[in-house]
Amino acid sequence: MSSVLQLKNVSKIIKGKKIIDSLSFDVHNGEVFGFLGPNGAGKTTTIRMIVGLMGISEGDVVVNGTSVKKNFAGAVENIGAIVENPELYKFLSGYKNLKHFARMHKGVTEERIKEVVELVGLTDRIHDKVKTYSLGMRQRLGIAQCLLHNPKILILDEPTNGLDPAGIREIRDYIRKLARETGMAVIVSSHLLSEMEMMCDRIAIIQKGKLINIQNVKEFVQGNEQIYHFEVSDSQKFAAIISQMYPNVKHESDNGKVQAALAKEQVPLLVKSLVEQGIDLFSVMPVSKTLEDRFLEITNDKGVEMNV
Repeated sequence: MSSVLQLKNVSKIIKGKKIIDSLSFDVHNGEVFGFLGPNGAGKTTTIRMIVGLMGISEGDVVVNGTSVKKNFAGAVENIGAIVENPELYKFLSGYKNLKHFARMHKGVTEERIKEVVELVGLTDRIHDKVKTYSLGMRQRLGIAQCLLHNPKILILDEPTNGLDPAGIREIRDYIRKLARETGMAVIVSSHLLSEMEMMCDRIAIIQKGKLINIQNVKEFVQGNEQIYHFEVSDSQKFAAIISQMYPNVKHESDNGKVQAALAKEQVPLLVKSLVEQGIDLFSVMPVSKTLEDRFLEITNDKGVEMNV
């Protein structure tokens, strides 16, 4: 899979303090790449460096093979971005907004405008004034604006801010559709962890300006261990058995119910031992972790403010 964006040891130093510290990662064509971190971790600063709104102190950003430092105009021509909220003229129609923004790029045809309007699902409302649009529709018009020049990368910083659940789902579906149907890379920064879990293929977590982890979402959420919920006739005896078999395994027991973090291959051996020692096993069930659970494990920060 080819990389359309590369961060190479990117750092940002402000007043002698390194607020972004040697970030390196690649983003591939056709993937939705999530950018997560506690408030103040450096997500928006990193995005601002990628799109050229802030200078890079150390390292480089390469967009579709072009260095932002060496050829800024050539690099950012491959990027479409909404940092925070899309800026739109509310007294104009959606179509006239797009016509206005099309003048900023060479070669944007009427056919291309029609194409992006269809892509974001605004064909029926494109000639209505923007002030009559819902927040979700305005976000989609903002995305259409970013797509006019056919960029290789779409960057969305907190794209679901202020949206209701229906609007959030709408934007999520369009982001997935864009990546799938156009082969474009989409980078999304958000605090809505449950949404990121459903939206993204891979995620990068940064904390205090450093890259903590980057991984496929499903693998990241699951980790190497799974929490299993056991319902047994004797939880104390169960606890003694599991402590003997797997002394490093964390487990909690309460009134016949036990939770234990086990690798998949450990479960059948444990069940066999329970049966052999006369403990009745009524149920065993895997308990799904969420991205929020793993995020908090990785960052070790129980006080992070976020919306889930």
